[in-house]
Amino acid sequence: MKKIIHTLCILTLLAAFQGCTVRGGDYPPYGENSTWALCNHLWEGTYVEADGSLVDHQIIFYTDGRGEESLRYNRYGAIYEEHYEFYWQWSNSLQNSLTLSYPGGGILYMDQVYLDYDLFSCLLNGIYINFRGQ
Repeated sequence: MKKIIHTLCILTLLAAFQGCTVRGGDYPPYGENSTWALCNHLWEGTYVEADGSLVDHQIIFYTDGRGEESLRYNRYGAIYEEHYEFYWQWSNSLQNSLTLSYPGGGILYMDQVYLDYDLFSCLLNGIYINFRGQ
């Protein structure tokens, strides 16, 4: 009996310290719905910034807290591209806000995050953006 209780305690501790991981399968396991949905796609969105620039934005979130993004700007017919790596985390326990930290010291917040299958929407720099998952 002691051995069974000891084994259960060890399993409980291991489960508690799993962190932000997504286990395999076709559905979000162990209540990790938001992380699974976020990390399961390449997200693509197009929007217009305040200065009139058209932006094609691609972003990928990895389960280890890293991410990559590519932005392609069309400013008055001139094309500019930027690529970044970042670290991400959920900003709150509701998992409706993300913090992206860039190696150069910049921080970006994605608020009002909504995830549903192949849709990821958020408020980014005052612009509400819809990303589609690929």
